[in-house]
Amino acid sequence: MDITVRHDLWNRDLAFALPLPARWNTHVLAMGGDGKGLLTQSDFRKAVQPLAPLIKGKKEICILFDDLSRPTRTYEILPSLLELFQQCGIRDEQVRFICALGTHAPLDNRAFRKKLGDEVMERFPVYNHNPYENCESIGRTKQGTPVIVNKEYLSCDLKVGIGAFIPHSFCGFGGGYKIVMPAVSHIDAIEYHHGTLLKKYWDACYGIGKYQNNPLLEDIKECGRTAGLDAVVNVMINTGAFATDVYAGNPDGLYGEMAERAAQHYRTPTDKKADIVIANAYGKASEAVIALSLAEEFLKDGGGDAVILCDIEEGQVVHYLLGRFGKNTWGRLAFGERKKSGKTKRVHIYSRRRDLANECWFGKKEDLLWHKNLEDMIGYLDDQYRGREVDVLVIPDGTIQMI
Repeated sequence: MDITVRHDLWNRDLAFALPLPARWNTHVLAMGGDGKGLLTQSDFRKAVQPLAPLIKGKKEICILFDDLSRPTRTYEILPSLLELFQQCGIRDEQVRFICALGTHAPLDNRAFRKKLGDEVMERFPVYNHNPYENCESIGRTKQGTPVIVNKEYLSCDLKVGIGAFIPHSFCGFGGGYKIVMPAVSHIDAIEYHHGTLLKKYWDACYGIGKYQNNPLLEDIKECGRTAGLDAVVNVMINTGAFATDVYAGNPDGLYGEMAERAAQHYRTPTDKKADIVIANAYGKASEAVIALSLAEEFLKDGGGDAVILCDIEEGQVVHYLLGRFGKNTWGRLAFGERKKSGKTKRVHIYSRRRDLANECWFGKKEDLLWHKNLEDMIGYLDDQYRGREVDVLVIPDGTIQMI
């Protein structure tokens, strides 16, 4: 049985077939929003048009965009926005782009071109956010989070964020004001928000898609308002990372417009459990542990095998706050090696590029099996279940789907 999934978004961006044995009882867990039509350039032009009054007369413009750890195809959104700038009398020299990467590693010119397209790189200056320097303190939130934000961003009189409205582990959904906190904030501010506040409100916040009565989300909104984010252009995407819905306007309006829809859009309704769960990591492949966490939810109570498809050349994201930087050296808020779920017998990772320094995201070394060959991995799994029926679930993109 061949099931096709998309893979390696920012490099090969290919669709490949999983050659699963015919004897396996296999089901694909489709996402609610996968049946929607895709947005066109006409749709984007119509969506951004209401921003015109906000743009006219502005002197300095900052466009924030997310990094390659997020699936936003920013290069598809920008033509309509830049066209609107021209219509509003904005010159290229008034515009700069800042990669809102939080505490992730900076991007280089090649990576910028993947995200923004060649034309943007030839016309506009594109900068990385630096979470350690060149930030300015402008206050604190009610919860005590320091609002310390990128100075270049603050110097502009029009600030626009572009991103994807996708499920997040402790603020409901990414996008919106998250393009400011944590994305262009100082590491001390992020440490307080992601550390002190998350620990305080863990039960209310932690869990994919928990956006209602979420104190961390409200704190993010307050940070963004204080920092003067004027507008966002956010998309919802399918498991091919193509935009199906778009919102352009005041960031506060985004949540009422999209949150409830997004909860259904990314939902993966099923009551099935499996011996083997194969979770493809596509949209947020450099944060593939998200796919592992979802896969474990679908394992039978008696235990089973979680399989992560993550064959990307960049590996897992460099995360200065949560990552590992030596045998016993970690970021400020690192969790350490991931603890294995009680239902997980083994974790299998398909990647031709093993990464020993970053396998801590997936678990302890002794709990992980790396596979360089897809067919060999499937054959190995088939042997493990030889002589018995085996139930298998395939998740097209475990990094954005939710239960």
